[in-house]
Amino acid sequence: MVTSLLSPQQKIVSLVILFLLIGLIMLFSATGIMGIQQHGSEFYYVLRQAVCAGAGLAFMFILSRVRYQWWGKVALPLLLIQLVMIAVTTFTHLGHNASGATRWLKLGPLQFQPSELAKITLTIYVAYLLSRLQTLRATFKFWAFHGGLIALVLILIFRQPDLGSTILLCCIILGLFFIAGARTTYLIGFLATGLGAALFAMLHSDYRRRRVMAFLNPWADPRGNGFQTIQSFLSFHSGKILGVGIGNGNSKLFFLPEVHTDYIFALIGEELGFVGTVTVLGLFLYLGYLLFKASFRAPDNFGRYLGFGLALSLLLQVSVNLGGVTGILPVHGLPLPFISWGRSALFVNLLMMGILLNIVRQSGIIQKKEIPRGEAEFPRKKTF
Repeated sequence: MVTSLLSPQQKIVSLVILFLLIGLIMLFSATGIMGIQQHGSEFYYVLRQAVCAGAGLAFMFILSRVRYQWWGKVALPLLLIQLVMIAVTTFTHLGHNASGATRWLKLGPLQFQPSELAKITLTIYVAYLLSRLQTLRATFKFWAFHGGLIALVLILIFRQPDLGSTILLCCIILGLFFIAGARTTYLIGFLATGLGAALFAMLHSDYRRRRVMAFLNPWADPRGNGFQTIQSFLSFHSGKILGVGIGNGNSKLFFLPEVHTDYIFALIGEELGFVGTVTVLGLFLYLGYLLFKASFRAPDNFGRYLGFGLALSLLLQVSVNLGGVTGILPVHGLPLPFISWGRSALFVNLLMMGILLNIVRQSGIIQKKEIPRGEAEFPRKKTF
């Protein structure tokens, strides 16, 4: 009854704040001991995450007031800036290498992961291109130029290397092409090319092959490549129905590496139990429902495509992270939105929510005008 009194915007903002609070609580539980050992303070990680969350919320509310139509006008400049940022990260000394990957752009004390921002810039660019197909002729030169820019961004991100983000971005693009009405043959061709490239990348990389083998049979190497997956299973098993209680989990005692990043959902399973994990999953599903519903009722195609792409990006990150932690999918290194440690990802996801909130606001205005049901829906029609 309480939620019925809230507007869609208020519900979404409330869910985001709730996720942030859950994230800060679980992050403190996961990193207290590690913070003392490595940095002399149990609050080291949680305070930095909280500052980033505060800044991200401020920008989220600012962007919620920016009409989403403006992003279409700057789609190309944004993509070019994105391309420069990734190139600088990959090919200059400003790129910071960690764990064998050069994904961070280091400017003095600040570090940022440009590939995270591509979740927004590429979505804006592709959504704008697809929305223009009804008013311009999509020639070979058109696709060669715009497709080349998109491919260049994806190739540079893959080269860092960051296969997880590359696959995520390809899935977003494929989803946008699908709802825009692309022919099935184009979709199958794009999907086949992507799967072939991903398979090639896995077969020609030793650590990726090990990761796939650990996914297929983690018990084949329980002390090596399968260690994290097995420990994740043990964390869920230990939590049972109601969990062992916040702060009482053992996985954070260095039994489960990266528990504060990729595997924080396993800690939720251990400390909050089956009830906690189902609750978090249900909240994400409800958030996705609100975002997709508002996106499909946006005033124009650009708003529909942009809203769908950003909402899909968020839900794919959740799906890939939970799939990796539970052993349903290979681990791709994507954090759980709003909850995992990772300030670049957190900040970008909050920026994403700001744009989505503006789409939700304008969708609410359209609904108040009582547009007929058929015009408010988002049927898939073949356009190219």
